[in-house]
Amino acid sequence: MTPDTALTDVSTEQIVDWLYALRTPVVAVYAIKQDNGFILLDTGVVGYEHAYLRALAEAEDVSPDDVRVTDIFLTHGHDDHTGSAAALKTITGAKVLGPALDMDVIEGRATRADPRLRDWEIPLFERFGHVPHAPPVTLDQVVEDGDLLGCERPAQIVSAPGHTAGSVAVFLPEDHVLIAGDAITTMTGEPAPGVFNVDPEQAMDSFRRLSQLDASILCVGHGPVITRDPL
Repeated sequence: MTPDTALTDVSTEQIVDWLYALRTPVVAVYAIKQDNGFILLDTGVVGYEHAYLRALAEAEDVSPDDVRVTDIFLTHGHDDHTGSAAALKTITGAKVLGPALDMDVIEGRATRADPRLRDWEIPLFERFGHVPHAPPVTLDQVVEDGDLLGCERPAQIVSAPGHTAGSVAVFLPEDHVLIAGDAITTMTGEPAPGVFNVDPEQAMDSFRRLSQLDASILCVGHGPVITRDPL
């Protein structure tokens, strides 16, 4: 299914009163609600910018024109996470943040590194690993391990390389929430290292590092949200 045939195919899940998951057939995007608007974490594939705004408007019982997105945070430079970032930036005027080590890919100066696929991943990659190319988007701010997201709630950037060189997660320690991007998947119902990694060994190390965090709510790009001490 391409974005052009699924522009309204977004389901909304309210995880807690300040956090939504916006799910498409490809990937989940997360929205942190603040007093002055939303922070979006990732933007899915190309073409979903208006669908996200409509979904948030419906969840908040307001007009799409009244949905304010102040910041867009990209966990890594893959097309299924950065696809709608440029359009959303144009529509909303949001500031775009992303990892320093993936900046050249996100901004269009470099191509993404090919994953080092294990044998069992090859048929999965042939089926799910190809999405429309994401238009480049300029990062207004680059982030690294230990930086703060600039959220009303304390939110720390955690380096999680392996899926890509610059992959990062966001940890909200007071809320015990981890938004892991593709560093973790829950497709089998249990947390596991993400697939299609440029460095599988490094990805496993990142999974172990994230597992040390005191997270009782785990949000990932691919798979359901897991609660009750997921890691």
